[in-house]
Amino acid sequence: MTYQEFFQLAEAKGITNIQITEDSKKENSIYLINKKLEDYTDCEKRTYSIKAEVNGKTEQLYTEYLNEDIIDLILEKINITDSNYEDEYLNDTINNEIYTKPTINIGKEKEELIKLTDIKNNYSLTKSLELAYSDIYTKTRIINNKGVDISTDSHCYELYAEASAQENNNVSTYSESVLVSDKEKIDFSEIINNVLKLASIATKKRKLETKKYDIVLSSNVASRIIDHLQDMLSAELIHQKKSCLENKLNEKVFSNKLTILEEPRNKDYPGYIIFDKEGTPTSNKELIKNGVVKSYLYDIKEAKVDKISSTGNKYNGIAGRNMYIVPGDKKLEDLLKTIENGIYITHYMGSMGSSINTTSGNISMQIFGYIIENGQLICGFEPAVLTTSIFELLSNVEEIGNDLKFIMRSSASPSLYIKSISVAGE
Repeated sequence: MTYQEFFQLAEAKGITNIQITEDSKKENSIYLINKKLEDYTDCEKRTYSIKAEVNGKTEQLYTEYLNEDIIDLILEKINITDSNYEDEYLNDTINNEIYTKPTINIGKEKEELIKLTDIKNNYSLTKSLELAYSDIYTKTRIINNKGVDISTDSHCYELYAEASAQENNNVSTYSESVLVSDKEKIDFSEIINNVLKLASIATKKRKLETKKYDIVLSSNVASRIIDHLQDMLSAELIHQKKSCLENKLNEKVFSNKLTILEEPRNKDYPGYIIFDKEGTPTSNKELIKNGVVKSYLYDIKEAKVDKISSTGNKYNGIAGRNMYIVPGDKKLEDLLKTIENGIYITHYMGSMGSSINTTSGNISMQIFGYIIENGQLICGFEPAVLTTSIFELLSNVEEIGNDLKFIMRSSASPSLYIKSISVAGE
């Protein structure tokens, strides 16, 4: 069924406004263990988000296909809803960018990674090396019964590397990933060497004493923590009183060294997009400036509550794209060198998925990483528990690294040097 046939059928059944957001994805990926190709994927997928209005009431649903049954399901949902919410539908028919699906071929990268697997021979404790590489093209198209047909796309590349090492009966693993919009920016050799080195160091572990530590958060960990700020800045959770940043607008709540931007229009980063899933144009903006909360994130519905315009942050829920901590000028090695006795946190795991509480801001997470002595990583540490709050953690930021790295489209961070955080050895 074509879009026009779908719209005509919807209108014949009494639907006044109907708008489709089509998300398509083409991905080519490989997965290697040592030199053996374990998996190869070449796939395309398409999904649809549909919103429709009847008698002033709007409903929305997600589907992988378009037919008359979908229209009937929309009408059924509208008939039983007690909401009188009226959404907005696009009227602008202008689309200034034309996109051509790129040809994706990762044969060259596969051969390079197979050759680079030999680097593991330089690390005597290496047990295995796993590498995954993906070339990913995504496109979002919005089309409706008012004649609108607009598109935005993104092309990015991802490398994941994981090494395991063993000394006597002690086995350790270390992993790292990176997501970029320019594949030339992935230094395959550097990442592989790093995971092999850190996996080897972690074969020796010590138990941490329970006390406050000066810590360095890896870019990976800092990025995942910063990702939770999307929910804390969400106007939906603000209105539901489920965010610890409620009533914090224009207040200083974090370190004055901390500035967080959202730049969905920055083509240098993998979350590039010119409009959100509602068709609202995106914009680059300051979310946190020198520790002060400068903006919340809105979709159309939540913007109506505060009688303002949407900030263009409707995706699967309210979220950000290319949201990141502005990096400093020090290398990770320089941050580590400033610490006489502390820890470097490279991974974490939350208890039952609730490591960071959006409502209270409290943080309790099981952490993994390395002991720092005299500026050097000397060994790993046994799993421990970090207990703090988002306010204490981001208020105690002393230095920010220059190693900004995206591992997801939504958010990113460089490594962070943070003073005096409670850690309990297990």
